Amino acid sequence: MTQFLFQPERIQDARSGVAQMCANIEICDTIAATLASTLGPHGLDKLFYGKKLLLTNDGATILENMSFKHPVAKMLASLSKSQDNEVGDGTTSVVLLTSYILNGLKPLLMEGFPASTIKKVLKEARISSIEKLRSLKIEFTEENLLKLAETSLNSKNVRNYKSHFAQLLVQGLSCEDDLQIQKIQGGSLKDSFLVDGVAFEKTFTYAGYEQQPKKIVNPKILCANIELEWKSERENAELKISSIEEYQKMVDSEWKIIKDKLDDIVQSGAKVVLSSLPIGDYATQYFAANGIFSAGRVKDLDGIIKACGGKITSSTKFISLGSCDLFEERQLGNVRYNYFESKAAKSHTLILRGPGNEVLDEVERAVHDAICVIRTTLKHKQIVCGGGSTEMELSKHFRDVAFSVGNEEMFVYKAISKAFERIPSQLATNFGLDPILNLQNLRKSHSENAYAGVSLTGVEDMTAIGVFEPLEVKINMIKAAFNAAETVVKIDSTIISKK
Repeated sequence: MTQFLFQPERIQDARSGVAQMCANIEICDTIAATLASTLGPHGLDKLFYGKKLLLTNDGATILENMSFKHPVAKMLASLSKSQDNEVGDGTTSVVLLTSYILNGLKPLLMEGFPASTIKKVLKEARISSIEKLRSLKIEFTEENLLKLAETSLNSKNVRNYKSHFAQLLVQGLSCEDDLQIQKIQGGSLKDSFLVDGVAFEKTFTYAGYEQQPKKIVNPKILCANIELEWKSERENAELKISSIEEYQKMVDSEWKIIKDKLDDIVQSGAKVVLSSLPIGDYATQYFAANGIFSAGRVKDLDGIIKACGGKITSSTKFISLGSCDLFEERQLGNVRYNYFESKAAKSHTLILRGPGNEVLDEVERAVHDAICVIRTTLKHKQIVCGGGSTEMELSKHFRDVAFSVGNEEMFVYKAISKAFERIPSQLATNFGLDPILNLQNLRKSHSENAYAGVSLTGVEDMTAIGVFEPLEVKINMIKAAFNAAETVVKIDSTIISKK
């Protein structure tokens, strides 16, 4: 775990009141300054070098791998992780927005502004934000869903292949299908592909495996929880045999038990036999002689059942078979994989390829975020524009509210308005653009166009270039950020236990 650079004496800070609130806000500012450079499609990565090598720009992963001592820092790490668990995206934005809101409130607190008024406005602003967000929805279409998936992948290390991965993920998650992920080192990121069905690494092989068929069209599949080899005798077991005939009878009975099981399976019509328990040499050779492929010690029989149908059986007398269009064993990288493909499969397998384990781990994190985003969108079918456009529209909304209230609450609304502006401003900075100039252009554009946001070339209409995000991600981010800001404002002292 990497030690974050907080001053140790800051943890022993026993101050109370406004000074304590400001000290907590400074902690949030420090964390936000660390994460800010990772925001957006051209955000930079963080490298962790310690017990394990980690390269990532995912906010939740970065904070999870930091060694925080300050309780407010731990709270922000939990906030980001919660955002990841709930909707899978916006893990950096939620921390930045929380910090920017608190940073705007800090001068008010230092001037003796009543905390009760701040908390009241934060609650009202949270509700108002969500109402405003819902008014910014755009039409949900299959094309926009694909663009939304690309937007989610655009800030990850797969950005150069975002169209390729977006198509794979949208196809793999259609009709709420189950999607499994396998990582195989070697090749390039673009070599990643989707299997209509299940694929898993070849399991332990037995004598006779070479003679089994490695490609079967329209096979019947048996998934069993049956051990198809002789069991060793229990320790300290005692067998009293008085003659050679009795010994031969005992051996023959063992042969008959296993042969009856094998004959039952052959007569069932199964051409692929998979068991979670071992399949011995004799059974492997017996199946090979009957044109049957078998594999023992298979870990995920449930996944195969989902894809191919049938039931897991624990007796050869009651067999329920599944099926698929094609079974084939293929070489992939330096390992062999068993494929069960079917166009009607309710399960898909995404095979991720990449040059190293660290790269593959980050690709998996990127794909996980995109999967959560796509599933959330398919569930609610509500999307908004990205590129900081919604944040700018919320900033404009609260600026208008500030001028309309006409009392001390206006200063809190102005602080919230500026906090939302800092998200597109940071995006512009990470794009290598002038943040001040682009912020001015955004303000001007939003007087007419609610969908104007920041792109690599400057201010553009997000509907025109296809930058979309799920509405639920934004709602969850705003709820979490306002609640966290309100929590920090409520803390007026820290009590340290000597234990």
